[in-house]
Amino acid sequence: MNMNNFLQSGFKFTGEENLLQFKFKMLNSILIIVAFFSLLFALLSDLGMNDIGPIHTKVNYMYSLLTLMLIFFLRLSKQNDTAASHALLVISLITFTSALIFVPQDEFRIIWFYLLIFVAYMINGKISGLLYTLSSIAIILIANFTIDLHLSDVAIHSAILGLIIGSFLSFIYTNKIINYETSLKQQNSSLSVLASTDYLTGIMNRRMFNQISEHYFKTAQQDHLSLTLLLLDLDHFKKVNDTYGHQTGDQLLICFVQTVKNLLRKSDIFSRIGGEEFAILLSQIDKKDAYTLAEKIRKAVENVTVHYEGYNVSVRTSIGIAQNNATDTSFSDMFSRSDMALYKAKKEGRNRTCCASFSENDIDCPQTSEQAEILNFSI
Repeated sequence: MNMNNFLQSGFKFTGEENLLQFKFKMLNSILIIVAFFSLLFALLSDLGMNDIGPIHTKVNYMYSLLTLMLIFFLRLSKQNDTAASHALLVISLITFTSALIFVPQDEFRIIWFYLLIFVAYMINGKISGLLYTLSSIAIILIANFTIDLHLSDVAIHSAILGLIIGSFLSFIYTNKIINYETSLKQQNSSLSVLASTDYLTGIMNRRMFNQISEHYFKTAQQDHLSLTLLLLDLDHFKKVNDTYGHQTGDQLLICFVQTVKNLLRKSDIFSRIGGEEFAILLSQIDKKDAYTLAEKIRKAVENVTVHYEGYNVSVRTSIGIAQNNATDTSFSDMFSRSDMALYKAKKEGRNRTCCASFSENDIDCPQTSEQAEILNFSI
């Protein structure tokens, strides 16, 4: 086990857990330092090389033992960081209070409270820092009032003033860090949305769709669930752009997307995977129900119009459908069948829906209600 892995308590952290990863490294580093030096001070005292008194020596042994226990406690769960940090601050406060009372020969022992306050701000934030500032000041004042600390009033007042100033500076620094962290999270969130969203329509882009669809496919195959893919392509869309301009084409795309979204469930995955190509991934819906939905979409799209210089510009869509099979090894198998069904819909005259089963020769393009009416009229 390398040092980096040890400081992370053996956990793997994702890109979104950078702050938690830093906190684990910081906490483990502090715990290791505390465990080592508290044990060292206790041993040196027992050896007569640095007398801190019998009571505080025992307190240091206990301090070292508890911090070692916290190191192992951190390894149990990623959620233990907050409890471990609070426990560290509490036992540190008790230890430093012990030093204040039982080691009168150390004129600089109040300095430990400065370190406590700084660590409290650093690992637990502003509220914790303020709490330990007030606690430290209260302990010093009460101890000085009840027992002889062998410190002059000037030293006590200077120490308290120093704690207040140090706390104030730590508060400002922590506040800046928190604001920076919040701003960074918001920027990362915005970048994540931009990286996964189509800039024009606001729906998922192909990059994110490829990631999610593969995950959905694996889950469906493992749990034997239905998963159906609809591929949609706007008919003669290039002609719309060439005739009425790209701005009109963009307005049509936006209206098309909004029309389709109104017919989908919140759990359905809707993505723009090309210029005028779209994909819809339906979880736990079989091909028959998917065809019903596809026909609703196709008919609803027929009513999509955009006004351009006195003209009503409309659009039509062809749809290819494929459902997952037990023999599929990847999502691309489904996608390929759906793409073949879409090609067949185009070949059969566009503005229609075709369903694929297992191969290119096994594609069904049921008659639309409009085609059936025309056939009945001709007979």
